[in-house]
Amino acid sequence: MALLFISLIITFSIAYFQGNGMTPERAFIAYSVAIGINLIFSGLSHIFVPEIVAKAIGWKPCSEFQHEIGIANIAFGILSLLNFFTKYSALYSIIATTIWFWGNAVGHILSYLKTKNSSSGNIGWALYFDIFMPIIYILLYYNILHVKKLN
Repeated sequence: MALLFISLIITFSIAYFQGNGMTPERAFIAYSVAIGINLIFSGLSHIFVPEIVAKAIGWKPCSEFQHEIGIANIAFGILSLLNFFTKYSALYSIIATTIWFWGNAVGHILSYLKTKNSSSGNIGWALYFDIFMPIIYILLYYNILHVKKLN
């Protein structure tokens, strides 16, 4: 969670001071980079320290499954980082990460309903991030389209 906030602060600061303030495009790219960094770090954590991650989520460690989750996180992270280099990947990264995050949110809820797993990494902050991060992503992208339409 701290990594997400740090990466948001850094990327938004860089985007703001890069030119004449914050534009919708800069806000979107900064958010994309922050999400990308967060997903890549999360993926690496699932791969290299699965016991720590599993404990935080309230799971039993399962290195094979967590390796697959880690690879998926890294893939979506790279997809989000591509928005820094090209605007053509924007919609695809939004669709992919929204499916990923909302699918994870459903998994967290089902885990709670089936096993009463109330770990903060399951039904706490992780659930809220999985629900609201795609909403922010979609709104930032919509804002870019709306501003371009006005110009």
